[in-house]
Amino acid sequence: MRRITVIIFFSIIYSGFGFAQNESDALRYSQRFFGSTSRSVSMGGAFASLGGDFYSVGYNPAGLAIYRTNEITFTPFFDYHKIQSEYMGTPSEDTRYSLGVNNIGIVASFNRDNESGWVGTNVGIGYNRHNNFSRNRFIQGVNYDSSMSDYFTYHANGLEPDDLFDYEWMAYETFIIDLLPGEDRFYEPLVPLGVTQREVKTTSGYTGEWTFSFAANYQHKLLLGASLGIESVSYESRTRYYEIDDQNYGDFQEFKFNQALNTEGTGVTFKAGAVYRPVDILRIGGAVHLPTFYNLEDRWSDQIESWFDDPAGDIPSYNRAEIETNIKEYGLNTPFRLIGGISVMLFDKTSILSLDYEHVDYTTMKLRETDGGYLFLDENQTISDVFRAAGNLRAGAEVRLGPSFMLRGGYAYHASPYATGQVNQDASYNSFSAGFGFREGNFMLDVAYVFTDHKKQYFLYQLPGDIGLPPMEPAVNSNENNRFMVTLGYKF
Repeated sequence: MRRITVIIFFSIIYSGFGFAQNESDALRYSQRFFGSTSRSVSMGGAFASLGGDFYSVGYNPAGLAIYRTNEITFTPFFDYHKIQSEYMGTPSEDTRYSLGVNNIGIVASFNRDNESGWVGTNVGIGYNRHNNFSRNRFIQGVNYDSSMSDYFTYHANGLEPDDLFDYEWMAYETFIIDLLPGEDRFYEPLVPLGVTQREVKTTSGYTGEWTFSFAANYQHKLLLGASLGIESVSYESRTRYYEIDDQNYGDFQEFKFNQALNTEGTGVTFKAGAVYRPVDILRIGGAVHLPTFYNLEDRWSDQIESWFDDPAGDIPSYNRAEIETNIKEYGLNTPFRLIGGISVMLFDKTSILSLDYEHVDYTTMKLRETDGGYLFLDENQTISDVFRAAGNLRAGAEVRLGPSFMLRGGYAYHASPYATGQVNQDASYNSFSAGFGFREGNFMLDVAYVFTDHKKQYFLYQLPGDIGLPPMEPAVNSNENNRFMVTLGYKF
């Protein structure tokens, strides 16, 4: 072994492992868990045929036309997220708390004195947050079947050391893999089986939208609206993967694989919708969301460290190899969305029942090159193969108890975006929500709580089936999110 401990900086735009742009990035910014005001969230987000709430400006902008007064809203939130993981029969758990702003907006209403023809027009400007990425995840188990070093070995075989890709190069430089005796292109893993595997991952960030909306009211029968959305992405991920020889099988003690990713970007989208009231107690609504056209920038870096106890001195006791920060600019088109809904007013309009359906075809997500570089042909083909069209359901109810107090409840189901046959084909989301509202003069206060659960399988790494090792076992991650929200509003 002729290598010595090194710190080398090596940059490459694309790699088959790690943080190169792929279908996971496309899905992360394409799935939407619409958030805004406490009233809308407590009713499951089922507002395609409702209005009079700032949530409408980014969901079905026609609902903005119901306003007859000006309004300001502000909605902070508190999240408590827990992930319970099971890997190789070992349970683990981690939690994360986060605070943020779910909504801030203003509506300006311009009413006319007449009750026929176009009776009013409204303008809405503000911000709604879609996704909150704040998570902590801890996975641990003892693997007697394989090691990540087997992954590196498979991808290194057939290549001379100077031709190795970045992650395999780091594994070679840190003695996680080495050339077989007498070979210059074929490698062996130096990590024994039966090591403890551990992954600690922390993510933060959000997707949100600044919306500029216009809506008009025709005789209180037909509402039309449109909005221009300027969307933003901020995402940060820190992953530390370990393999540790707790049983003292040999000279190898431990290796650690650190990965860091930061994504920032903006996008633009357009939405249009209508609400029709055929009779006084019934409303039918629908909206079209054009794709969001994002321009994104990824910054990512990677490092492997290893420790050995080698009395012969063939391997240094500590080794480190790094890849300097990569920067890649690229584009993403999210899916086209169709939303329809119906609502009914009951008991002399003191109660509301609403139901929405949303259609999203995730196979239409597309990564785009924007800097004249990589074309994402393979990644976009993977998107077509791995994902499917999905239908999301939202239902909500509101009951008025007296002139100033309302009780609310809701449910939302987001179907798995993964195609039949994929390991996560059943990875759907279920959200249960409840809340209440209070009105006194021009002041309003709404409170909401929503519980969301989601289960997803995750592979620490993946091995091909033709290398003589047992199939890789995934970790099963059960996510639970508890969100508390308060909306403060003032009409004037």
